[in-house]
Formats: sequence, structure tokens, C-alpha cells
Amino acid sequence: MNINLELYKVFYYVAKNESITRAANELAISQPAISKSIKTLENQINTSLFVRKRDGVTLTEAGETIYKKIKEAIDLIDSAENDLKVLTNMESGTINIGASKTIIHEYLMPYIKSFHKKYPKITIRIFTDKTKDLIKKAKMELIDIIFTNLPYNLPNDFKEIKLIDLHDCLVANSNFEYLKGKKISKKELENLPLLILTKGATTRIRLDDYCVENNINIKPEMEFGSNTLIKEFTEAGFGIGMLTEEHIKKELENGTLFKLDIELPLKEKYLGLVFNEDNKSLVAKNFINYINERK
Repeated sequence: MNINLELYKVFYYVAKNESITRAANELAISQPAISKSIKTLENQINTSLFVRKRDGVTLTEAGETIYKKIKEAIDLIDSAENDLKVLTNMESGTINIGASKTIIHEYLMPYIKSFHKKYPKITIRIFTDKTKDLIKKAKMELIDIIFTNLPYNLPNDFKEIKLIDLHDCLVANSNFEYLKGKKISKKELENLPLLILTKGATTRIRLDDYCVENNINIKPEMEFGSNTLIKEFTEAGFGIGMLTEEHIKKELENGTLFKLDIELPLKEKYLGLVFNEDNKSLVAKNFINYINERK
């Protein structure tokens, strides 16, 4: 039986109000239109649904039977609409973000703070791991958004948004004051006590490619799993750290660290926001828009 669902909606409001007049007011529809809809529905199911009285209407036995089912359906629809409204208004939900500790501290934290202040009822989960592992979790829909250094060989169903350009540099503390202002050649990289990321990291791959192209054989003093550790050990004077200039502005400005005078024309690098296009999270989409509007 192919019946217009709007007819059942009209039936529901008339039955609930026990009045065509009150139903018309609630639905903002004329009384004749309400009466016509009820008549059409009764004709289509070949059953009388209401008994007309001077002060309103009451349900017939058939009407009572249908009303119970229709009320359940309307309640479910209302509940779904309320749930959607809560999500749309960001009054509930969860967002799962993946990023390195360095990106969180040096770039993402202000955005997370302001987002949480604006939407305090949204639960924020942070995952810190290597990019390849974060992407695996995003493919499994365990993570909604990844902040990472790009370019990166992303899966076909992943999309990226460029946020800011990044520039690698070599920095040191006052223990290496003798290098301050000195022009350093590419070949001298081989003799520097470098503090760099372990092999496999995006920045390390770019450095290794540069060294191969220029026939340079570096011997790192120490290797680390995060830029945060490189910065700490560089500040402590263990060696020359390879860090992202945009992430150490404060240290460069206050003189805790200084840049070495050496060109590192590495391939393009930028901070990007990455997400799986198949992810249906409304909260994630709103967070992406939030970042886009403020980047």
C-alpha cells in the first residue's frame, strides 16, 4: 500500500489534539486541507479513523490501532531529529586527532584550546604516533584527523589541506658559539655532531635523499623518535639539532638557540591536515572547518 507519509503525519496531529482546528494551528495548515488529508487517508485504507463530534474528534477502533504505531514512528523521527540537532550544534560527540607531540605543542594546542572553549561538550582524544601508524588507524576509522608533515604518500581515499610552509634548519646552543656566523659548506655536514630523527621519519628521509644527491655521508651523534627530544638535547648542548624553524621561533628569538649558516635546500615541506574522505563524523567535519577558517 503506497500512501503518502504526510497523510499519516496529519492523522497523528489530529488524533493527538483530538481536534482538526488545533491540529491545523500546530501544523500551520488550513482546516479544509487537514480535513481533505484525513478523508484521502480514510479512502485509501478504506476505513474510518475518526468519529466527528461537536467539540472535536475521537478515534475509532481502527484509528486507535493505527495511532499507536504512528505515534511510535513519529517519536523515533523526533528523537533522530533531536540527536542530529545536538550533533549539528556540537552539543555532544567525539573527535579523534592524530599528531606528533611537536606539532601538538608548537602548532595545534591553541586551536584545541579555543575549540574546547567554544564546544566544551565535545570529547577530544589525542593520539601521538608515527604518520604511517596514524594513517592505519584513520583507515580503520579510529582517528578522524591527522596533522603531519607533508608531502606524504597518502592512500587514494585520503585528502589533505595545506596549513603552513615549514623550513628545516640546523641549530645549536652557546656550546657551539664558534660556529655562529660561520659559513658552513655542504661537505662539512659530515663532521657535525648531528641530532636528527631516526630513519623512516619524513624529515629524515628528506635529509637522507639530500645527502645521497650531494654525495654526503653523515654520521649522526644521536638519533631520536621525536623533534621534541631533539630540541631538548640541542638546548642541553649535546650537538647540532635539525629542527623546523617555525617550531622554534621562541628559542631563536630569545637566543637559547641560533641557526647555523648553511643552506639546506631540501624538498618542499609543509604542515597539513589529513583525513579519510569516507569518514562521516559531523564533529570532525566541523573541526576541519574550524581550522580552515583560522589557519
